[in-house]
Amino acid sequence: MAMKIGSKYRFDELQARHWQRFASQAWLSESQTLKRLAHIAKRLPAEAAKLQNNKRAGYAKLPVVEQIVAGIEKHCELTVKRLSD
Repeated sequence: MAMKIGSKYRFDELQARHWQRFASQAWLSESQTLKRLAHIAKRLPAEAAKLQNNKRAGYAKLPVVEQIVAGIEKHCELTVKRLSD
């Protein structure tokens, strides 16, 4: 990550409390931030796959795009899990 979120620079270390700290430091509602983050994390993988498979966009079957979409799926799944714990 280019910037820290709640004192963490690595995505795999982020817990809900780090997102809450981030929200607080940004003067945002902690509960609304977590709710919005969960919403995005649940929808993003499908949107990424849709874009990847859009023939007009030209991303289908490109190895780098497949890696990016797989990374998005992994991080979103982890985020949803950690926000629901």
